[in-house]
Formats: sequence, C-alpha cells, structure tokens
Amino acid sequence: MPLRMSDSLFNKHGGVVREDSAKSSRREPQKSSTRTDDRRAAEEEEEDDGPEYIPRRKAKNPMTKIGYAWMIGLPTGIITFILAKREVDKNRLKQLKVRQRMKRSNEGEYEGSRYRRHTEEVNMGR
Repeated sequence: MPLRMSDSLFNKHGGVVREDSAKSSRREPQKSSTRTDDRRAAEEEEEDDGPEYIPRRKAKNPMTKIGYAWMIGLPTGIITFILAKREVDKNRLKQLKVRQRMKRSNEGEYEGSRYRRHTEEVNMGR
C-alpha cells in the first residue's frame, strides 16, 4: 500500500508511524444475521486500534552486552577458582610436611636432661 504524506508521521527516534486510512477510520460492523460475522468484526476492531510503527534502522540487541559479560566472566571465574585451589593445596602440603618433620623429631629415645637433673637434685637433697 503506498504511503501518502498525510498517512505518515515521524517520531522522535527517526522511525515512521503510519496510520492507514482504512485502519484509522473505524468501521461500523455490518448487521448480519450470523454470529461468526459479528465475532470477526469485533476481532478486526480490536486489532485496528493503534498506528503501526515502522523503524528506519535496525535495533540493537540488548542481550549482546550480557553475552559478552558471560563470555568473559565465566572462563575468568573458572580459571581464578583453579588457581586459588592450587595455591591452597600448595600451602596445605607445606603444612603437612612441617608437621611430619616435627613428629619425626619427637619420636625415639632422647635424653631430657633438663627434667632429669631437677628430679636427681630433689632426690639427693633428701
């Protein structure tokens, strides 16, 4: 359907708002004896309420920014988690080795001269 200058209006975003003459003038439903014609007329009247918006340029998809955030954030989070886990495991291994060395040094027979001297002196004094 060709556009006439009176049929189109420009909105503030540069798009065209077209209101067809057939849509803008509300038609009175024709009196018919069947109910289906009445239903069709009522449906057409509901659909023909507003003007039709025709954009001049392609709209940007708002989900692209969210997609980029997921593309960057998910792998970064996974890599950060793996590196942190490695660091924790290294520290745990160091602590385990230190504990094992301490246990080994405490095992076996050794002379606790500090405590024996004290008990010998007490026994001699009697």
